Order: sequence, then structure tokens, then C-alpha cells
Amino acid sequence: MNLPAILFCAFWAVVSAENSDDYDLMYVNLDNEIDNGIHSTEEPTPCDCRQEHSDWDKLFTMLENSQMREGMLLQAMDDVLGGELQRLRAELDRLAGSLARPSAPEAPAEAGLARALDELRQTRAALREVQDWAARHRLPAGCETGILFPMRSKKIFGSVHPVTPMKLESFSACLWVKATDVFNKTILFSYGTKRNPYEIQLYLSYQSTVLVVGGEGNRLVADTVISVGRWTHLCGTWASETGRMSLWVNGELAATAVKMVPGHVVPEGGILQIGQEKNGCCVGGGFDETLAFSGRLTGFNIWDHVLSHEEIRETGEAESCHLRGNVVGWGVTEIQPHGGAQYIL
Repeated sequence: MNLPAILFCAFWAVVSAENSDDYDLMYVNLDNEIDNGIHSTEEPTPCDCRQEHSDWDKLFTMLENSQMREGMLLQAMDDVLGGELQRLRAELDRLAGSLARPSAPEAPAEAGLARALDELRQTRAALREVQDWAARHRLPAGCETGILFPMRSKKIFGSVHPVTPMKLESFSACLWVKATDVFNKTILFSYGTKRNPYEIQLYLSYQSTVLVVGGEGNRLVADTVISVGRWTHLCGTWASETGRMSLWVNGELAATAVKMVPGHVVPEGGILQIGQEKNGCCVGGGFDETLAFSGRLTGFNIWDHVLSHEEIRETGEAESCHLRGNVVGWGVTEIQPHGGAQYIL
């Protein structure tokens, strides 16, 4: 801040010194011409005005020189002040930049975070699509194979050949099913003899799941709607001693009843099949296209006893396909597809 004052004092000293020298020179020249008041004996010489003009010219020249020096000093002062202002401006810019610098990374950071969140949402959406696709196409419970029933047809079914005879005083039957469509009676599996084609049936209806033992008059209905196109785990149990019949959907008890054909014994020598029933409608029997199942089926097992609630839950868990029945065991018991039904992986 003292720089302008210093420059002004220096300028004033220079100007004062130059003026003092100029005035001294002027007085000396004038005194010499007066010659201290002594009259010369010589004849006066004519006045040479050009000489006087040259002295004044000197005076004006010195004044002009002093003004030029003053202008030069002022210019130098302007240059110094200009440089100082530029330096101050640069310093202010640097200070402003240093103050703004901590907040500057925030904007790129926020933008990067927004991009990352957007990418995360897109990734989650894509992952959800892949999971949905996999859920629609993969088999449940860790099962390695399933059977596809591509359409409703009286020729499409699967024949099952149990490991042991189907003479049962109690049983538990479980399977995984994904139906393409459901009609009034869509057979999942059935076991019948020539005498009684309805010994055991598990089928779907529009608004329910139905278990039949010993004939069509002995039905247990669970008012459970099966979601078309989604895997559902179903179990049906029956005990001759008490006549208790139960239906389980996805590990939860959906319906139960007692005194359902108590004392009855399911006879051996019948035909067990999936996706259709042997209804005995005519000579030699036959299939009804309206009863056929369309969709996918896996994990079909039958035990010769009633499973506990905990055991039924286990058969419907994520990696439960290794649990196999002792009458029909999925992946062990022979099941032959017919008429367009086929194994899938």
C-alpha cells in the first residue's frame, strides 16, 4: 500500500530539483547581463534579440524536458500500478479458486453417484428379468428333470411303474406342477383298476384342488387357486385307520377331513399315470381330452405312509428333489412319456 506514496515523493523531489537548477541558471544569466550596475566605457553594442530568445528557449526547453520527465514518471507509475493491479487480480483469482475448490469435486461426485445409482437400478431391473425368466423355465427344488405336456390331448400322458405294489392302507403323494391352463377337471395323476378307475386322483379345478380316494364320492376340496404359469408344490395324504385326508399347498395345510373311507385299502394291480385318467368310459377304456393336463410336472413321489407336517414342508423346499418316495421315487421309478410328452432339463 506504500508504493504509490513512495513513487509520488520521488517524483516530487526530481521535479523540485530540476526547477531549482533551471531557476538558478536563469538568474545567473540575467545577472551577468546586468553586470552588477557598472556602466561600461565602451559603446553599447546593439541588442541582439536573438540571444535573448535563445535564453528563453532554453528555459522553455528545460520546462518541456521537466514535463516530459514528469510524464515519464507518471507513465512508469501507471505501469507499476498496472502490474500491481494485475498481481492483485491474479492473487484474488487464486484465492477464489482455492475457496471454490473444495466444493468443486462435489458436483462430479454427485453426478457420478447419480450415474452409479441409475446403473444399479438398470442392473437390478435386468437381474429381475433374468430371475423371472429363470423362474419360468428352470425346474424347482433342484430337480434335474421334468416332464413337459405340450398340449391337451387324449394321447399325451405318462405311465408310471411303481417300485412296489400299490396296495396301500395309507399314503402321501407329492409333486411340483406348473399348469399352462386349468379346466373344470385337469388330472395331475390318477391310479385306477378295472373295478374302480378312481381309486386315487389328484386334480385341479377352476377354483380348487381336489383329492379323491376310493371313488369320486370321497373327495377333499381345497379352495386354493393355482397360479397358472407358476410352480406350485402339492401334497395329498390319507390314512385308512382314521379316514383322515389332507391337502397341502406349498407346505401349508389347505384342507383336511376325517372319516373319509376309513378301513379302505387301495388295491394293487391298477394303472398309475400322470397327466390323464383311465376313466373306463367304454369297452377297453380310453382317455378324455378334456381331462388332460398341459404344462410341466416334476418331483412326483409316493410314500406308503402319512408324512408329518415337517416332512411335507421339507419336500417343498429349495433343494428337496433328492427326497424320494418308497413307492414312487422321482428320478428312480420308471416313467414313460407318451404321445408327445417329453422329458425336459
